Amino acid sequence: MTGRGPGRECLGRDSAPVYEFSTSLAKSVTKEGSSVRHLIALFWVYVLATAAPAQENAARALLEALAERTPGTTLKDLRGNPRGFLEEAAGVILGYGRDGGIDARGLEDAIAAARARVRAREIRRLLEADLNGDLAVDARELDIAIRTASATMRGRLLNWHVLADGDRDGVVQWDELRQFASTAGENALSAHAAQAIRALMVFDLDGNGHVTVPEIREAISLLRVPV
Repeated sequence: MTGRGPGRECLGRDSAPVYEFSTSLAKSVTKEGSSVRHLIALFWVYVLATAAPAQENAARALLEALAERTPGTTLKDLRGNPRGFLEEAAGVILGYGRDGGIDARGLEDAIAAARARVRAREIRRLLEADLNGDLAVDARELDIAIRTASATMRGRLLNWHVLADGDRDGVVQWDELRQFASTAGENALSAHAAQAIRALMVFDLDGNGHVTVPEIREAISLLRVPV
C-alpha cells in the first residue's frame, strides 16, 4: 500500500504540526513493512486532527447545557457583573464548603446562616429593652429604650415593637418576637434569592456533586463573559 496520505488541506485548522508529523513519519518507513507503518501513521493523523474539533464540540455542548440549566436571573447577574458574581460565589464556596468545593447541603447551610443572622439581629434589638429578663418587652420598657436610644434608632425601635406585637396588646411576648424575627429572616433572604444560591450547583461541570471556584471561572469563560 503506497498511496499518498491525506494532504494538509484535508486536516483542520491549526493542523500544520499534525501534517508535518505524518509526512515525516511516512518518509521514514522502509519499503519492507511500509503498509503497516503507513496505516499507523494515518491513524495518528486522524486522532490528532480530530482532537481539537472534539474539544470544541464538547465545550459547545457544555455551553448549551449551562445556558439551558442556569436560571435567567442568575445568568443575568453573571453577565451583568461577572467579577461581583465570582466574588460572591467564591465567598459562599469557601465559607460553607470543604476542600475548595461546595455541595447542595453546603448551599443550604449558607442560606440558613444568612437567615439566622437576621433573626438573631432582630431578637437582640428588642431583647435589649427587656429590663426584667422575662423575655417580653412592655410599653414601659420600650419607653425607656426609646429615650436612651440615639435619634435615628428611636423611630425604628417603636416601629419594630409595633410590628412584633402580633395581638396588639402593647407587650411583645417571646413567641411573638420569635415569629417577627423569623419573618424578618425570610424577607431578608427571599425564596427567590435562596433559589439563586441553590442555582450555583448548575456550575458543577464535572458532575461530582461539588462546585469549585475554578468551575465558576470556567463557566464564566464558556459563557463568554470577561472577568
